Amino acid sequence: MDVQQSRYYKDIQSLLDGLKTVKPLSEDFHIHKFSDTPSTWVKETSIFRSNTYSIILLTKGEAKYKIGLSDYHITDGSIYFQAPQHLRYYDRLSDWNGYVIVFMAPFFENHPTLKELVTQFEGFKIASKVVVPLEEENLIETERMFQHLYKISYSSSNQRFNKAKALLELIMMQSTEHYNLRYQNQKETKQNRIVKQFEQIVEEHLYDITQDKVERLITISEIAEQININATYLGEVLKKVTGKTPKEILSDRIVLEARSLLNNTDMAINEIAYFLKFQDASNFTKFFKLKTGVSPSEYRP
Repeated sequence: MDVQQSRYYKDIQSLLDGLKTVKPLSEDFHIHKFSDTPSTWVKETSIFRSNTYSIILLTKGEAKYKIGLSDYHITDGSIYFQAPQHLRYYDRLSDWNGYVIVFMAPFFENHPTLKELVTQFEGFKIASKVVVPLEEENLIETERMFQHLYKISYSSSNQRFNKAKALLELIMMQSTEHYNLRYQNQKETKQNRIVKQFEQIVEEHLYDITQDKVERLITISEIAEQININATYLGEVLKKVTGKTPKEILSDRIVLEARSLLNNTDMAINEIAYFLKFQDASNFTKFFKLKTGVSPSEYRP
């Protein structure tokens, strides 16, 4: 059983096909304007993952988004970022104008500067903020860069993708500057750092589960140990900052993974239960119904 292929968009082709939008430019790089999209483009998605990086410039429009553990209300003049580890969902609340860039690791693998910019960029990290509102001057400058990248990418030049790498490098440099100005100068408290570390560990662990790299679900004590604090203090901090206990947050993320599997695959309920490291289908069904109010079979479309 190929869980990875059935559950997630494994490449740019399958992502764009799944969203019923435009055809890809190449296997590992793509850009399009939202005005290029056909009427079939999916307005609201189910929860999904994609083995791709995305940079979206929304010059006009409104959307609800879930990226990783965070929910966002995105409006005019925003740039936002998605990475392979991010669980995603969106609902377009109005028509969008702007651009979307999608690329995969092979596109920057042999380009050291671009590779460093992508892999070190905070906006692509699992538990980080991913949306940056742009001031008007910065929005105009950023839009010009996207316009140039779009024009080059659809040109007849034999060097168009090499040029695209250079332009993407500039966009990543600028994005890093805007991101740091927005977030890096904000003072982070010890408690906020603990919450971020907790979320990072949970997201990485859930991603490892989807890659079949772990044999069981991580415990709260093990997470606390990785953060170098005791589980009681971890619970106190998370409850104070988020209003939820560590167990509640972890359970909420497992439910998201379960919903994604139920929506996007034809895996049997017992297969999903074992995939998510439950002892049996009965325990999974009880857990899912307790969290959602319906059984997995009732939830499944």
